[in-house]
Amino acid sequence: MSLWRFARPAAWASFRSISRLYLKLRRNEYRIVFILGHVRSGSSLLAHILANHPDIVGAGETHICYQTQADLPKLVLRTCELLHRPFLGETYVVDQINHPYVSNDVLLARQLYKSIILIREPEATIRSIMTLFKCQEREALEIYIRRLEELTRYGPLLGDRALLVQYGDLIDRTDETLTALTRFLGLDSPLTPNYATHRMTGRMEGNGDPSDNIKAGQIIRTAGNKVVISDDTLVAATRAFRSCRAGLHAGAVQAVSAAAFLGKRAALAKSSK
Repeated sequence: MSLWRFARPAAWASFRSISRLYLKLRRNEYRIVFILGHVRSGSSLLAHILANHPDIVGAGETHICYQTQADLPKLVLRTCELLHRPFLGETYVVDQINHPYVSNDVLLARQLYKSIILIREPEATIRSIMTLFKCQEREALEIYIRRLEELTRYGPLLGDRALLVQYGDLIDRTDETLTALTRFLGLDSPLTPNYATHRMTGRMEGNGDPSDNIKAGQIIRTAGNKVVISDDTLVAATRAFRSCRAGLHAGAVQAVSAAAFLGKRAALAKSSK
């Protein structure tokens, strides 16, 4: 143990040198993909599904603060560190972002290939936030609404370089959703619902989903949460959710299905005519 303590700095220095050299050689070949979601939106699940594709790599939430376009290559180096891989041979590199770490300048950057905006229906989300953070419904509501407002603002900046996915799409309409994602990202082979875990899977809070579900390697429908929330909270959260969808639609963001923008009832009514 003591020997490794002395050798570790040199080993990591060599590791990072190899990573930087490989990045320099392939910098223009990497395609950066952001999953822009909110807490408890299913972003860890989607990140694992994407990273299971042979052309895609990701290590969950990196917590990189993307303030300028020069910060984008940091994703490659950070992913190497988190996965303990000195270089990445894949083309697509994914970051899972649930907090306001991204500036307008970065969202407009050509180096950012595509973004997936992931949102979840309000009732289950508020309950899940309260359970995870052991907070009151007012705080959970503020977390949810604030992030939806940020995601709405991203819409006009990304336009058709973004695809809106609802958590319900991923769970209830998996095949259709993964087909849409495959087409949107321009992948040569299809995404599949099963996935392999990696060394960061469920490892710690703050790096994605800490629950055992994410370690299953497949989509699992979680049991209903018994946390009670008030009608006022649900109304406010629903209003924010619908406003986010409408704002993204106005910003020319694509969607997996018309239901994502119209709402399930409106879509059903339209199809029955």
